[in-house]
Amino acid sequence: MHSTPSFRTIPLRLIFLNLLSFSGVGVGIGLTQHFYDVRQGVSGFKSFCNIAQTMNCDRVAASPFAEVFGGFPISSFAVGWFLTVFILSLIAYNPFWRRETVRACFLISGIGILISIPYFLIMKFQLQTYCLLCLVLDALSLASCMVAFALKPEGIKKHPLNPTQWKTMGGILASSLFLSVLGLTSLKGASIQAPDLTELVNSVLNSPTLSMQSEAGLPSIGPYEAPITVVEFSDFQCPYCKIGALALNSTMNRYPNKIRVIFRNFPLDHSCNSLSPQTVHPQACQAAKAALCAHEAGKFDLAYQELFENQTLLFSTGGLFKILQDAHLTENAAPKCLESSLTQASIDRDIEEAKRLGVTSTPTFFINGHKMEGAYPTSAWTILMDRLLNQ
Repeated sequence: MHSTPSFRTIPLRLIFLNLLSFSGVGVGIGLTQHFYDVRQGVSGFKSFCNIAQTMNCDRVAASPFAEVFGGFPISSFAVGWFLTVFILSLIAYNPFWRRETVRACFLISGIGILISIPYFLIMKFQLQTYCLLCLVLDALSLASCMVAFALKPEGIKKHPLNPTQWKTMGGILASSLFLSVLGLTSLKGASIQAPDLTELVNSVLNSPTLSMQSEAGLPSIGPYEAPITVVEFSDFQCPYCKIGALALNSTMNRYPNKIRVIFRNFPLDHSCNSLSPQTVHPQACQAAKAALCAHEAGKFDLAYQELFENQTLLFSTGGLFKILQDAHLTENAAPKCLESSLTQASIDRDIEEAKRLGVTSTPTFFINGHKMEGAYPTSAWTILMDRLLNQ
């Protein structure tokens, strides 16, 4: 009669397989959270794994290749995959199950490697950028497969498969995938339903097409020849403007080189905006001037991101200076630029353009001349971009 094995009889390789698969579950959950944050436009302008032009997790997460049917992220399936290996490797502590569970772990890890190959090729050739966390998952799959192989899974010719145990393990795989994919949808925030999104998009596209000023001298992000031009009237101290900017940033990651954003200032501060009847955001004018000075120094992209990313600092004394200091925008002629009449004149031109276009609130966007007021969710931007690109 077999006795229950003690901890000492458990192979160290099996314990290592536990750790690898558990790590895969953790990384997969983090990647799924990142996917939903990017799609909801709440991930910030740059995640920690945006290391370089060719290592950009946000762009990969925003791309259509990061999801499968129903809009579920691929990473949530990876969580279920690793969770299955983790559970089976724990069951393998039992010697009566060890042969079949080691076989299953080797098979599942091997399939995981095969599935990851086409996605790696998509990142390399289609997106031309890599996701660091995705590569970590690939490495964990490879390591898990190698460790499972080192446990010497026996061939079916020597020992036929145990149908009862394989049926149970198949149930574990199905349950793990089901619970992971559906359970991780809780990481997704509330969103507008599809019919309402379509109505929102239709209201934008059915609005009159207005002529826009888009000369090269204005602060902008994205290629000049992009098929879609978004003119953004915004206030750096406006919370809804930050939400709108993050959603737009996520959209630009999803459609690389397809969108050019032209930024126009509309600070809700009467000291520099005659169209604002009162001062709602007392630091908005200074923030607008700082962004224009950064533009003169060729650092508008950085200032745009830093000002919105650290928006709460604008409500504290010395907050604007700290933002500029962190962004290395306080050197050289920056202090003089903030007080320059030319900087105020640039804001005045933005205000005059806003008056001509009927802008009364922030954020207000003009997408190829169509007016859109308010911070629309990323899902609405996606429908809007698809409609415009397919025209």
